[in-house]
Formats: sequence, structure tokens, C-alpha cells
Amino acid sequence: MAGRRTRGRQKIVMTQIENEDDKLITFSRRRSSIYKKASELVTLSGSDVGVVIFSLAGKPYPFAHPSIDLTTKRFLNQNPSHDD
Repeated sequence: MAGRRTRGRQKIVMTQIENEDDKLITFSRRRSSIYKKASELVTLSGSDVGVVIFSLAGKPYPFAHPSIDLTTKRFLNQNPSHDD
């Protein structure tokens, strides 16, 4: 049986998506991927992580560990303890 030749991984050119439906689907999929990576970072390193993603409509989608309030206060140098 002859081996099938594939093109392997192809480089995808990053361009603006014009179709609105495709744009929303891509946003949702990529948002989920970023949340998953942030969660893995928390699990593997025990770090505090905060991510806020804004949709095209301006709606915020936050992810934070341990909470968005504690992470935001720590980022703004208010340095709350982890026990709060």
C-alpha cells in the first residue's frame, strides 16, 4: 500500500473575517480556548489569573482565579491577602 502524501500543517494568513456569522463563531471558539489555557495555567502553576475579553458588541467576558475582584485589586496594587 503506497503511503498517502499530505500537505501537513499549512500556515494560515491572519486576516479580518468579513462574514458576521463566521466572526461570532470564531470569537466564541477562541474565547473558550483562552479560558481553557488560563485555567490550565492556574492548575499547573498555582498563579492568580485574570482575563477580560470584550465582544464586538462591547459585552465583557471575564475569567479570573480566585475571583475577578481579588485579581483586579491585586493588579491595581491594593494587594489584598489571598484569605479574603
